[in-house]
Amino acid sequence: MESVAVLENGGAVPAKDPGLFTSHCVHLEAGPSQFTVRALKMQGSTLLIVNPKESEVFEELAVAMPSRNSASSEAMSSTILGGHGQTDSSVLAAKLSKRYSRQFYVSLNLKLDRLVGPLFEKSLVTYMHDHLEHFA
Repeated sequence: MESVAVLENGGAVPAKDPGLFTSHCVHLEAGPSQFTVRALKMQGSTLLIVNPKESEVFEELAVAMPSRNSASSEAMSSTILGGHGQTDSSVLAAKLSKRYSRQFYVSLNLKLDRLVGPLFEKSLVTYMHDHLEHFA
């Protein structure tokens, strides 16, 4: 009985059952910085863990989900672990949840400044768009 389809380093093993978990890992570049993105796609939600390429930690975790109110296009988000108030993880989770209309758990363990932050987000969104089957 196959319970998990594993996608590692860009390779893919197609899931035969849509209820299965799939995982994916990729290294992305944003300017001079390199990042490791790990994704766990589940039925109805996605977990993203983002770290600098050279070290992996789990410092904060946030969740966001699309609003059930059809009149509202905003996603609701909350920080679960680490940080206080609106964290980088909760902001990214809300953006992804709104864009893909699904629940996102995000652990963004980067120190992003005004220059690298937009480059990282563009790199991540472009990669996700091109490889949507790993994320949504």
